[in-house]
Amino acid sequence: MVTYVPYSMGRMEYNWGPDASSFKPERWLKDGVFQNASPFKFTAFQAGPRICLGKDSAYLQMKMALAILCRFFEFKLVQNHPVEYRMMTLLSMAHGLEVMVRRRC
Repeated sequence: MVTYVPYSMGRMEYNWGPDASSFKPERWLKDGVFQNASPFKFTAFQAGPRICLGKDSAYLQMKMALAILCRFFEFKLVQNHPVEYRMMTLLSMAHGLEVMVRRRC
């Protein structure tokens, strides 16, 4: 039997570099354009013959939602709010994710 742990793979310096445990959305951009990582490296949607059929739809919905929200609102993390995971079967935020939301003029 072969198993893998996506949580650990997402934090492997071998795959993502020395800052693997840091939240860096820009790692997905190349010259300002989104670049997909190999599905064998970023396993959220599986890979090969078992790849998620809804992957493209999920990416499209995510981009549409973010485009609409970011057009009308500005988001900033609350200063000094701890950002930590709660280690469970489903990964969630230990203290929630507090943000300040301001309507753009």
